[in-house]
Order: sequence, then structure tokens, then C-alpha cells
Amino acid sequence: MLDSGEDYSQAIACDEDTLQIQSKEYLTWYHQGNIMEDLELYEEAIASYQEAIKIKPDYQDAWVSLGVLFCDQLEEYQEALICFEKALKIDYLDNFAWYNQGNALEHLGRYEDAIASYGLALKINPEDEAAWYSRGWALYQLGEYERAIASYDKALKIKPQDDSTWYNKACCHALLGDVQQVVKCLQQAISLSPNQYRHAMKTEADFDDIRDDLEFRTLM
Repeated sequence: MLDSGEDYSQAIACDEDTLQIQSKEYLTWYHQGNIMEDLELYEEAIASYQEAIKIKPDYQDAWVSLGVLFCDQLEEYQEALICFEKALKIDYLDNFAWYNQGNALEHLGRYEDAIASYGLALKINPEDEAAWYSRGWALYQLGEYERAIASYDKALKIKPQDDSTWYNKACCHALLGDVQQVVKCLQQAISLSPNQYRHAMKTEADFDDIRDDLEFRTLM
């Protein structure tokens, strides 16, 4: 039993030291998770992120990193969604979490929900080129080609040298029958990555209806 003020002071100091160590321990686990992920040791990375969360359940960065790992590396999209939902309960204004939630939803074929998530990411950060691009892709999947083109245009204003955005935009124009715009977009894509897109356009199903067009054929 403690019997003096000095003993109480020592006990309090001891508790404070313990708390300081514990408060930093979650960061150690989190950074270890980053390292394991970089080394492609994904199960070890998951375990490390989970340890960080166990110590600090409201550590949003760990929830997001865990979700991205589940989504991008392990293709466990439902698990990823759980992580992003947890992260967004902690910080509703994290555009990166909204964007990645959109990616997980897109992989599950939930395109309308994905578009809604990308929309929230873009409300927070209208300059998020990746969110505009992914929104365009989801709209393309729904057959909303004009809206997809509008999203790709937003992405290209931010990152005009993105060859895949130019190519995807060309596909949308092809499905709308606008050969002139197809050619303009493909010229941009080919100028940025000649071998890739000259080959891709030969077998791209989206171009089937315009394949015999002379203007289109001059690009091949």
C-alpha cells in the first residue's frame, strides 16, 4: 500500500511513462505495416495494421491503409469496405477514404454507389484527378458515355498527359458514333504511348462500329 506523497508521485510518473510508451506503440505497428506492405508481406502487414488499431481504435490512417491493402493487393473488397466505413466514421471529410471506397464498390460492380463515393471525394477535393478518372470509368460501365466523357475532361484538365484517359475517352466517343472525336483522342493517346495504343485499338470492341472508317484506319 502507498503510504506517502512521494510514493504517489512516483506511481503517477510511472503511469505517465507507460502511457507515453503506449501512445507511440500504435505508430510503431503502423509503420511496420507500411514496411511489410512494401515488401509484399501482406499477411504480416495486415497483422501490424490490426495491432495499431487494437491499441488506438480511432487511428484513421491504419483503417485506410488496411482497406487499401485489402482492395488493391488481396482483392478482398468486402473487407476493404468495412475498413473504409470505419475510417469515414472517424473522419467524414477524408477524400482519400471516399475515393478508395469508390474503388472497392466499383470492383464489386456497384457502380452507382461507386459514383456516389467518387462524388463525395470530389466535393472535398475537386482537383482529385484519380477520382475524376474512376468516376468516368464507372459511368462508362453504366453506359453513361456523355457523362463519362465529362469526367474524363475534368481529369485531363488536371493531368493532360494521361494516355489512358485519352484512350478511354476515345472509347466513349466511339460508342456514341463520333469518329472525329475518336480520332482526336486516339492521336493524343498514341502520341503519349505509341506501341500500346496502336496495338490496343486493333482489338478494342468499342471501335467495332467505326473500324471501317477511313479516318480511323489511318491511325492503325
